[in-house]
Amino acid sequence: MLFRSLQRVSTRQIADLDALKILDITSANSNIVSVNDENIDKFKGIKNVQSVEPHISAASKISYKESNVDGVAYGKSLNFLDLEGLKISDGSLYSSNDAREALITKAAVEQLNETDILGKEIEINSILKKELTGNEESEKTKLTLKVVGVIDDETAPYIYVPVSLFKNNENIVSYSGAKVEMKSKNDVDQAKLQIENMGFKVSSVKETVDQINQFFNIFQAILVSFGGIAVVVACLGMFNTLTVMLLEKTREVGFMKSLGARKKYIYRLFILESIIIGLLGSISGIIGGVSIGYILNMTVMNMAQSSGNEPVPIFYTPILLIVSVVVTAVVISIVTGFYPARHAAKINPLDALRYE
Repeated sequence: MLFRSLQRVSTRQIADLDALKILDITSANSNIVSVNDENIDKFKGIKNVQSVEPHISAASKISYKESNVDGVAYGKSLNFLDLEGLKISDGSLYSSNDAREALITKAAVEQLNETDILGKEIEINSILKKELTGNEESEKTKLTLKVVGVIDDETAPYIYVPVSLFKNNENIVSYSGAKVEMKSKNDVDQAKLQIENMGFKVSSVKETVDQINQFFNIFQAILVSFGGIAVVVACLGMFNTLTVMLLEKTREVGFMKSLGARKKYIYRLFILESIIIGLLGSISGIIGGVSIGYILNMTVMNMAQSSGNEPVPIFYTPILLIVSVVVTAVVISIVTGFYPARHAAKINPLDALRYE
């Protein structure tokens, strides 16, 4: 239960279903290929590609009044922000892909010493790398923009602007990278291979999620092996219990046979008793495990809420696990009860009545 819950929490924190369909593409500082308009068209021509959104990044100095902060300016379209799943804590996104507007992080706002930045104009002095301009040297560009939104990020100062504001510079010949959205997460691996064969560096959240799943699958296999040992011990214990019960009920079996009970009824009686023991044991174990998990979940989640963190359940019990436990218990009960039931069905009534 614990590892399955940790697996769900880990993968949920990394990506949702839509993020698994997205590829991030860069040229990896290659002198041979670049993410330009020509290659963007090639990406769009790949089978099952839904959309391609390029972006530009540039080292920048962000200025407001007398305050300055060094950071990064990212040119990204509204569609790109949607694919990225950007979180806005205050304000809104750009009004359009051509608007002279910007989004700024909380970290940048704090370093600019301004508590209410929305609606204010800031100045961005950026340096475009020579790989973007095609020139022998980097090029400086200056933008004055109105802040319309604050990005929920307190770790680093950076700013988002419409990519068209950088693209309007006639010297821009390529992009820093691009996002490719596939129609299905099942199409990601094939598209990744095709783009890598074109000479680009490609990464995907799906790879990270697959690695996490593989990591947890290994641990689950180890736990299953320990569980198998526990099942063998339980089988021996149950077999011993049923054998002792048979010895204790030898006289009763003799009376039943002397009264006309047939072998198959004696056999079924002991098998049924074995199944009932297995069911009661599995159900009581499930109730105990789920109850303890629920209490621990509530305790941890209340502690997380009180400290201002996101409450996350630690223990998770899938329905399939509960069903498999019950079915396994029934099967084991039948297997372990087979020999005692068979032996009881073959007891001679006279020997049973003489048994002390």
